Amino acid sequence: MAAEETAMRLASLALLSSAAALASGASFAADLPMTKAAPVEYVRVCSANGDGFFYIPGSDTCIKIGGYMRVEYLYAEPKWSTPGDGRYKDATGFFARARFEVDTRTATEYGMVRAFFRYEVTRTTGAYNGLPGPSGSITSPNLDKGFIQFAGLTAGVAQSFFDFFAEDWNYGAAPNVLPGSDNGSTQLLAYTATFGSGFSATISLEDRNQRNVGGEFYDVAGERMPDVVGVLRVDQNWGSAQLSGAVHQLNSGALDPFGGRVDDEYGYAIQAGVKFNLPMLAAGDNLWLEAAYADGALNYLGVQGDVALGSYTGLIATDAVLVGDDIKKTTGWNALFAFTHYWTPSIRSGVWGSYTSVDYSSALTSTPDSVLRDFKVYQLAGQLVWSPTKAFDIGLEVLYVNIDPGRNGNVNYVLKGNEDQWQGRLRFQRDF
Repeated sequence: MAAEETAMRLASLALLSSAAALASGASFAADLPMTKAAPVEYVRVCSANGDGFFYIPGSDTCIKIGGYMRVEYLYAEPKWSTPGDGRYKDATGFFARARFEVDTRTATEYGMVRAFFRYEVTRTTGAYNGLPGPSGSITSPNLDKGFIQFAGLTAGVAQSFFDFFAEDWNYGAAPNVLPGSDNGSTQLLAYTATFGSGFSATISLEDRNQRNVGGEFYDVAGERMPDVVGVLRVDQNWGSAQLSGAVHQLNSGALDPFGGRVDDEYGYAIQAGVKFNLPMLAAGDNLWLEAAYADGALNYLGVQGDVALGSYTGLIATDAVLVGDDIKKTTGWNALFAFTHYWTPSIRSGVWGSYTSVDYSSALTSTPDSVLRDFKVYQLAGQLVWSPTKAFDIGLEVLYVNIDPGRNGNVNYVLKGNEDQWQGRLRFQRDF
């Protein structure tokens, strides 16, 4: 019995010791400072600015990251200026472009502050490069957009405010002659006033040198003033309409090499366009109509430089020609239409066409040795696009181009016939 009592006393002492140790540990732990884990900040959707925007963690700025990957294959009917040249020209070509863009927006008491940039890297081969002989790959990086918008101001590299259709969905175009004005990457400083109900007005100062065409024919001098662009626009449920105007300074270094001359010759361009939404036919259907006239400012018609197609390797395009002490301006006009129809939500087709006319002063074209020739460019294209899933397109476009060199005022001039070409483009594009 004595042994059992001794064992029970020892067990009791052990339990008391353990309890005391636990109480002491708890008291010590209570005296230690407590550290709370930082709360987890989850990404929040910023739906007020549209799909794809989210708040940058720890800030009140919304951001959207996107871009696309585009791959194309081109067949351009081979044309040549002399027999045998066609064997050296590329009839097929390959194209790949990676686009990355970031859009940030922050609400302030003065309005939205927006910063946007878009960077592209393009690689082309063969017929895409437009070279006279076989062409390997050419890689070109490009800051396509980079601007800040605040309280109606837009500053940086952006789409020209003059542009309307601006190749909204067509794949191809004639050599150096687009279906309408499309200066998607120009330096500018603009202010837009909004009046409600979708009405707005814009005044924009834009880089003149990106609009010059054929400056060597009047010895273009340095930029003294930017192009001044004015726009009236309305955007409503039925569609959009825009009236654009531009003033383009023409100056010549040859007239006064010492820089003392005050330049007083100015070109101009006017354009009117309308886009109709046609949901009564099918969701997404639309029709574009646009026309423009230019006097000494051909780039506003979509003319970017000389036209070279087959036998016409030097159809000259220039805003003006220097004759003595006068700058003789070139006139022209352009008209286009573009129609899109959705057969199903995933299958759509389109057709577009444009006509561009360039006319020189008869005083220039009538001289026997004149290299200047009026010309006209007709374009007509059809397109079929399948979207097997959202933001992924597989499209085919067939384009017909006809260039008419016209006849100048010299009765001894031997007129060549029209030149035309068929082109086909297959495109794969994945947006993200």
